[in-house]
Amino acid sequence: MTKNSLPSFVFVGIAASLLPVMANADGFEPPAYKTLRFEEDYRYLQDESRHTDFWDPIKYIPLSDSHDFYLTLGGELRERFEYYSAPDFSLDGEHSDAYLFHRLLLHADLHLGEFLRGFVQFGSALEAWKDSPLGPTDANHLDLQQGFLDAKLPIAEDSDIDPTLRFGRQEILYGTQRLVSVREPPNVRRSFDGFRLDDNIGGVKLSALAVRPVNLREDIFDDDTNSHQALWGTYNTIPVPAIPGLNLDLYYLGFHNNQASFGDIPGDETRHSLGTRIFGETSGFDWNWEFVGQFGSFHNEDIRAWTAASDTGYTFENVRWQPRLGVKANIASGDTDAKDHKLGTFNPLFPRLGYFSEASLIAPSNFFDVQPSVTIQPFDNVSVSLSWDALWRTTTNDAIYIEPNSAVDGTAGHGGHYTGNQVALDVDWQFDRHIEVKASYVHFDAGSALKSAGGKDVDFVMFSTAYKF
Repeated sequence: MTKNSLPSFVFVGIAASLLPVMANADGFEPPAYKTLRFEEDYRYLQDESRHTDFWDPIKYIPLSDSHDFYLTLGGELRERFEYYSAPDFSLDGEHSDAYLFHRLLLHADLHLGEFLRGFVQFGSALEAWKDSPLGPTDANHLDLQQGFLDAKLPIAEDSDIDPTLRFGRQEILYGTQRLVSVREPPNVRRSFDGFRLDDNIGGVKLSALAVRPVNLREDIFDDDTNSHQALWGTYNTIPVPAIPGLNLDLYYLGFHNNQASFGDIPGDETRHSLGTRIFGETSGFDWNWEFVGQFGSFHNEDIRAWTAASDTGYTFENVRWQPRLGVKANIASGDTDAKDHKLGTFNPLFPRLGYFSEASLIAPSNFFDVQPSVTIQPFDNVSVSLSWDALWRTTTNDAIYIEPNSAVDGTAGHGGHYTGNQVALDVDWQFDRHIEVKASYVHFDAGSALKSAGGKDVDFVMFSTAYKF
C-alpha cells in the first residue's frame, strides 16, 4: 500500500456518511464507536428496522440461523498534521519540523457462538515530509495490530462466574491510561502479546493479565514480541453504591525490564505498582484522583517511588455553552540521592503520550504541576478547552524527563525546580458518528534548567481528522 492509495470503499463510505440518516421510528440512535473497537456490539442490527447507517450491512453479517454466529467488519482512517518549532526542545539541535501522519486500521470480528470469538486488526501507518529522525511510533508500513482469540470459561451452569480468557496480540487500556494505554496521539498505537482474563461479577469488573509489549519495526509484518520487558498484574473496578456516582479502581501491576537505564546506569528493573483510582460525577461535579506506590529493585538499588494525580471539575449545566471549570494537580517522585542505593524515580510504565498536552513534551516522572482549565461547548458536538500548566521538578537531584520518558542530559543536579509552563488550546468537533476533527495549539516556555541544557521554547500546532466505520 502506498502513501496515496486507499481502498475505494473508504471514500464511498465517507461520502455516504455525509448524507442525512433516517431516524428510527422508536428514536433509536446507534451507539458511538469505541476506542477499543473489539468492545463494540452490533447484535442490535438483528432488528432490520434499526438499519440506518451506510455501513450497517457489514457490521452484522449472520453466519447461521443462530444470532451468536456472526461477523463484523470495520476500520478507521486518520490523517494528522503536526508542526514543532523545536522538536524535543531542540535538545539534539533539531530545527522546526512539519509533517503528516497517515493511519489506516481495518478489522474483522468473528463470533462463533457464545463461547468463542476471534478478532484481527491490521494497521498501516505512514508519514510524509518529516525531517527529524523517525521514531518507532512514526511509521509502520503494514503489520498485525491485533490478533487474538477469546474463550469464555463457564465455571458452572448456575454460576455467575464465567471469565473470558483472551490470548494473542491485543490493545489494553486501564482507567485513564496513566500506566497502561493504547498510545492514541502517535501514529502507531500500542499493543501487547500475551494473556488476559476478564469477568464481571455483580457489577465488579475484574481483570488479570500477563503480557509483553510489541516491538515496532517499520517494514511489512516484522513486528515481534519484546522479550526484554514484561507486564503482569490485576486491575479491578468496584462501584460504591453508598455514595452516588462514586467508583473505585484497585490494582497491582508488575513490570520487568532487563535493559533498563537510570542515571546512565544500565541494569535489570523489577518494579511493582500498587494503585487506586477514585472517580465519578454527580450534580455537576466530576473527579478523578489516582494514587500509586512503587517498590522493587533496579541494579543493586531498592525502588521507592510514588505518584498522586487529580482532575477535578464542575460543569455549569444550565448555563449557555455548559462551561466546565477544572483543575489538574499532579506529582511524581524523583531520585533524591544518586548514592543512597535507593531509586526514587517514578516509572509511568506504558502511559498515554500527550500526558500534559497534545504536544507530548514532558514525561510524568520527577515533576509536580498545577493545570487550571476552562472547557465550553459553543455548538452541538463541539468542545473548546483552554488550559495553562505550570511544571516543576520534585527534586533537582534528578533529571527533567521528556517523552517517552527520557532523562535530559545535564539537568540532574543542575538548575532549579522550575521546568516551564505551557498554554494549550484544544478544539474537538464530533461532526457525526463517523467523523471527528481535532485541532490543538501549545506554547511551552522552557525554564532555565532546560535552556541551560540547550533547550528552547516550543510552539506546537496539530490538526487531525479521523473517519471510523
